[in-house]
Amino acid sequence: MGRAGRLLMMGASDGPTNMGVDEALARLCRDHAVLRFYSWEPSVLSIGYFQRAGEIDLAACRKASICLVRRPTGGRAVLHQQDLTYSLVLPLRLPWREFSIAESYRRINACLQRGLELLGVPVSMTIDLAHAPYPLSPFCFSTVARHEVLVGGKKVIGSAQRRFPTALLQQGTILLDVDPTSLFALLRPDKRATMEGSLDAIGSLREALGSVPDRLEVEAAIKEGFCREMGVEFAEGTLEREEVTLARELSASRYASDDWTFRR
Repeated sequence: MGRAGRLLMMGASDGPTNMGVDEALARLCRDHAVLRFYSWEPSVLSIGYFQRAGEIDLAACRKASICLVRRPTGGRAVLHQQDLTYSLVLPLRLPWREFSIAESYRRINACLQRGLELLGVPVSMTIDLAHAPYPLSPFCFSTVARHEVLVGGKKVIGSAQRRFPTALLQQGTILLDVDPTSLFALLRPDKRATMEGSLDAIGSLREALGSVPDRLEVEAAIKEGFCREMGVEFAEGTLEREEVTLARELSASRYASDDWTFRR
């Protein structure tokens, strides 16, 4: 792309706030890429734009004090507890305007792959899924798709994408650490027997590196991966006033609304 981008280092927010900010960035994007890093407080289970809420054991979420939010992007459920979340907003101009969703997903995941390699993590990317061993799961990290970023054959980054009128939004989560049993507990009881083996597909950076990496080091490496692969220099900035206003509106009217969360 050969242009400057904006880097947003935003720390922790609740689910509706995080999703409101990401959609506001995508809707107001015009000329420059935006790379945002953030986390979640309290713990959140985010579900995909098209996903049915009934796939999740809502009573188990309430018992574990885990909030539920529906993302503006697709994909499947992600439990945000020991992770680093990123969002990337790219203006829909050439060449991204002409890339298919699959191709843009592959190119963005190549940036993530480069970032993890700079961190010293041995990474591969899935190509052939003809012999994928795991059944389709309600959870993102126990389902492997094409062009996924894997470490030791396990999925450590889950991402989903959506196109708005002027921008592409990709949201993703990098697992710093993971407790698969916490995911298993959120499955509906009738799904647990068939899904138990799929949890073996879930990896983490702690497993790859031997300890949980520093969050800021991971952010720096991932940012550098985007810079090198895309040719964009991301300079740290803040939200603009218009973005703050729209994010608050979206958070209150959509992402904090049960009508939106349980729309499917």
